[in-house]
Amino acid sequence: MNMTVNGLSGSYYQYQNTLNMLQLSNARQTSRYQAVEPVNKVSSAAYSSGCQDFLRSYQKELTSLESAAFKLKESSSKNVFNDYRVASTNSKVAEVSGTHSLKGDTDISLNVQSLAQTQQNTSAAQVGAEEVSSGDDMNFEIMISDGKRVSVSIGSTNEDGTAKTYHQMYQEAAQSINAQAGSSVKASVANVEGKVSLVLTSGKEGEAGGFSVSGETGAAAGVERASVLAQDAVYSVTENGITTEFQSASNRISLDYGRIEAQLKGTGESRIYTGIDEDEVVSAVKDLVNGYNSVQSLLQGNSDRGTGAAAHAQAFGRGMADVKTLAAIGISYNKNGKLLLDENELREALETDFDGTKSIIGGQFGIAEKVAARADAALSDSVQRIVSNDLKGTAEKGTTASQKQDYDRSGYQYFYNFVKSSPYNLGNYYAVGMLLNTLA
Repeated sequence: MNMTVNGLSGSYYQYQNTLNMLQLSNARQTSRYQAVEPVNKVSSAAYSSGCQDFLRSYQKELTSLESAAFKLKESSSKNVFNDYRVASTNSKVAEVSGTHSLKGDTDISLNVQSLAQTQQNTSAAQVGAEEVSSGDDMNFEIMISDGKRVSVSIGSTNEDGTAKTYHQMYQEAAQSINAQAGSSVKASVANVEGKVSLVLTSGKEGEAGGFSVSGETGAAAGVERASVLAQDAVYSVTENGITTEFQSASNRISLDYGRIEAQLKGTGESRIYTGIDEDEVVSAVKDLVNGYNSVQSLLQGNSDRGTGAAAHAQAFGRGMADVKTLAAIGISYNKNGKLLLDENELREALETDFDGTKSIIGGQFGIAEKVAARADAALSDSVQRIVSNDLKGTAEKGTTASQKQDYDRSGYQYFYNFVKSSPYNLGNYYAVGMLLNTLA
């Protein structure tokens, strides 16, 4: 939603238009038949830099405040009170996240009996630099659950007849297996303090990722036995007093009809719940208070710029609500009339009376609604009214003594003298239209 002060998207042009119209009006009021000297284009120097800076700050500060208010209004679909988050009471058992837009409170008990795990086969550990005994060749086969067969054939001697080391032989076996198995089985060489082992690991979790080893394992003796069995995750979910048992090939599971994703991390129990993020609410209220104080200071310091600025300064000076109402949510006034937020008191209010606190902040008659209405009124006001005194003063300065001389000339000469001053004024449709109206 784009919120701008009328004309402030091109504030200089709007200011210039208004200034020229005031110059024309002042000149015409002197005499019905008075001619006007050309109205020169107002330079950036003549155009009040202070006024320009104020209008920019005015739009920026009020737009920011309105955005802060919308984050807290219940009537806004994207308010923080509708932003439910999911959490786990035991991150060692499960870590959770919301995959879809969470709505309302959810409370689930999760009990994990076992995690899904990959199968792992490990050979006996041997000194890596030690030579393999002659005849300890590897001639075995890996049968993978997806039907793929991997044949391993590694001799214990090199082509020159020298004996291979255990490390050399395991490396050759791992390379051969990985080239054939792809992602189904991963082979690697483990090295612990100089002792090496051939390790086979299934490519996916769960029982479906299992494999078997058969044949002559030779130097890789022991690799035919699983050191870690392939297994599925086994867990139960209790919701609304009803417990359901589940089994999963992956530790990545979904809960609450797919709205919650959970990564199982260990066995045990955890409570999975959704609710409002208290930190986010506190942060949003803090932004509202700071934004309100900033706007109030800006308007109070510039109330003499125009009737609009003065009126809005008065409106924002009335505060967001009465003292007792604000005190209930941890907000108070200091000696200068600025708002102060006690975050601890706000958190306590959210925890002890969430619905009441929510109503005070974001309800139909809540502080966010009032602030948004005041900000919208200020943003909807015209530039001419907001800085009417600035515009009037600049226009008066732009009227020269020669413009006050009485010329008995026709209205057409008056029009000619104005539009010939510069292309800018000829394209100033506001002023040209006004001239045509006066001539007609």
